[in-house]
Amino acid sequence: MQRAWRLIALGLAAYLLILVTTFPAARVTGMLEQRLSDLSILAVSGSVFSGNAGHVVWQDLDLGTLYWKFSPLALLLGRFEYAVELTHPANNGQLSAGMTLFGNAYVHDLELTLLPDRIINHYSPVEVKTGGKWLLNFEEIDVDDVFSGSTGGQLAWQDAVILEPVNMVLGLLKIDVQGNNAALLGEIVEGGAVGASGNMSLLSAGGYQLDITLRPGPDATAETLELLEQGARILPNGDYLIRQSGQF
Repeated sequence: MQRAWRLIALGLAAYLLILVTTFPAARVTGMLEQRLSDLSILAVSGSVFSGNAGHVVWQDLDLGTLYWKFSPLALLLGRFEYAVELTHPANNGQLSAGMTLFGNAYVHDLELTLLPDRIINHYSPVEVKTGGKWLLNFEEIDVDDVFSGSTGGQLAWQDAVILEPVNMVLGLLKIDVQGNNAALLGEIVEGGAVGASGNMSLLSAGGYQLDITLRPGPDATAETLELLEQGARILPNGDYLIRQSGQF
């Protein structure tokens, strides 16, 4: 009798394993789209164990093809987690995404390279031409509330330059980002060619705040200095102060 129960248990375990590894991914992605209204996942193939989506669209921005693979070791921590890879030429990299036993969605170990032109012009009312690339490196992002204290990481702009509507060489810029439940706070830790320092905030209510001091070096172009004189306040020591706030 015990042998029969063992065989039944093994059979049930095998059935559940086959069910998980072959469960259509399209059913799960449909649930994700219902939870995240700005997300569209198209041309889905594979299973919840591993698969891909031909097009992932976030707020009408095509992020390209996405691949995922289940991470079984995360189960030991009470998490249902996937290793995810993005392969679009304008935004590529990897991250781990999952959900806790309490239903909280999260992303961690995000390493993503972006071409800034594509992102900036998707949201900017004025066409902007830039150079360089953005490097996003986030330890964790709270997907349910991106402004929470769990969100933290760094944004770097390598070889940063604005070409149009003005010409401004910025160099290497780095910003440490941390949530505090009401805003995403960004502190400039590498100021580039314009000697930037200070901080910026993206508020959960849809606003922003800038408190940035610029100290351009001797190689700053005349156009850069003219632009700063028009858009910033000159301090007694010759620095330029940009202090602004508003709503998106």
